[in-house]
Parts: sequence; C-alpha cells; structure tokens
Amino acid sequence: MHFEARFLEANKLYIVIVVLLMFINWGLEALKWQYLIRSLEKISFFNSLIAVFSGVTVSIFMPNRVGEFAGRIFYLEEADKVSAILKNFLGSLIQLSITLILGVIALYIGSLNGIFNTNDLISSRNDYWLLLMGVLILLLIGLILLRKFKHRLSNKFRYYLDVFNDMSFAEGLYVFALSSLRYAVFLIQYYLLLVAFGIEIDFWLAAGLIALNFFIQSFIPSFALTEVFTRGATAVYLFAGFTNDSAAILAVSFLLWLINLALPAIIGAVFVWRMKFFKTSENG
Repeated sequence: MHFEARFLEANKLYIVIVVLLMFINWGLEALKWQYLIRSLEKISFFNSLIAVFSGVTVSIFMPNRVGEFAGRIFYLEEADKVSAILKNFLGSLIQLSITLILGVIALYIGSLNGIFNTNDLISSRNDYWLLLMGVLILLLIGLILLRKFKHRLSNKFRYYLDVFNDMSFAEGLYVFALSSLRYAVFLIQYYLLLVAFGIEIDFWLAAGLIALNFFIQSFIPSFALTEVFTRGATAVYLFAGFTNDSAAILAVSFLLWLINLALPAIIGAVFVWRMKFFKTSENG
C-alpha cells in the first residue's frame, strides 16, 4: 500500500497530538539552552526558542546536525562565542548520554527476556553491561584527567574548561532532567504515530524497540535530510518480528522526521531570514 493511502487512513487526532508535542519537545530544549547559557548571557525563553529553531534550520544541512550551535550563537550579543559553543556541546552530550544508557538497557533487557533477537547487534548479553560501564568509565576518566592536569593548560584553555566546571551537581541534574523529559516526548511521539497507523504493539515493547532505534542512529553518520531513510530502514529491521506492515513503519519514520525536524527547520528559517534582513537593513 502506498504512503499516501496510509496517511489518509491514519488517525488524525494522534498526529495532531504529536505535532503539539513537537512544541513541547523544542520548548524543553529552549529551557535547557536558556539555563545552560545563563552564566554567559541572560536571554528570555522566547529568544532561546527562536535560537533553538534557528539551530535546527542550520543543522539540517550538516552531518549529524553538528551545526546546531551556529544557529544558536547567532542570537547571542554578549556571550563569548567559544564558551557558548562548549555550553551547547555539554547539553548535547547529556542528551546523548541518555540515548546511549537507555539504548544499552533496552538491548540487555530485550535479549535477557528473549523479547527480540539482538545477536546481530552485540553477541553476548554480558557485553551490554560492559558497553554501558565502558562509556561511563571513559567519561569519568576524562573528567578526572581534565581536572588533574588543568593547571598545565594555558590560561585560555583553562578559561574554556571552566565552562564545564562551573556547573554544580544540582544544576547538572536539572539539565539531565530536562533532557530526560525530551527523550520521553520523543518516545511518546513515536508510539502515538505507531498507534495512529494501526500498528498494535505493547507500549513497553515499542519503547524498547524505539530506544534501540535511537541508540543505533546515534552511531550512524547522516545528514538530517537523509536521516529519514536510515531511521526508516533501522525501524523496519527492528519491528520486523512484530509487524509485517513495513509501509506503516516507514510512514511513521517519515512523519516523525517531518514533524520534529522539517517543520521546526521551516519555522527557524523564518527567524534566520528576518535576522539577516534586519542586519542587512541596518548596514545599509
């Protein structure tokens, strides 16, 4: 069955809810960016949201959306740009850590209970815990080494390193909580679209498969414009044991990409164009 027919058959109410959740998703990211950048420059939530949408616009043309920071710092007037980039990197790192941790947990639980076959991904169940522990240990060692040898670095490097050191445990926990909420929104959006397209699957089983999809995608280099194909292919592979409706799975992946990336990029493009227009007018 063609994608067009599947879209016509889909439950429109669920799709509307997913669109509304997109604003919550990026609203949480705006809150996180506003919080991360506050020691460098005070910005309003609205300006933070504009910066986040603009970042999506710029990053959609770059591999793995690495150019997100460029759109964000475009709106900063007082903050040191390198420090702002590092703050953005810190926020992205925390978001990625949630994806990796939950992905590894999904791998382990799924294999342990025989819910789905992950032998093609990792050969041994014990490797899941080793992988998770390895990631955490490497991060811990990196932080310890940075603190230990900080005095040997130049004043400039130590200044930028302080961007990571000026966050307390409570502040880090707050950013982690916002990132976790974003992840939860991603997951709920995905599940609602599965339901919208008539795929009957237990929520927790779907959550595990979705977590695996996010986990795998974090290791695949791609452009946002082509990410929809890699996510779709991965999703079809993961859900193959639970549904034969690959067209619906592909439709879900495409619509999620359209709502969470293409639509925000279009919104951000409006703000980027207006900013460029006003700057050009002022120079003229």
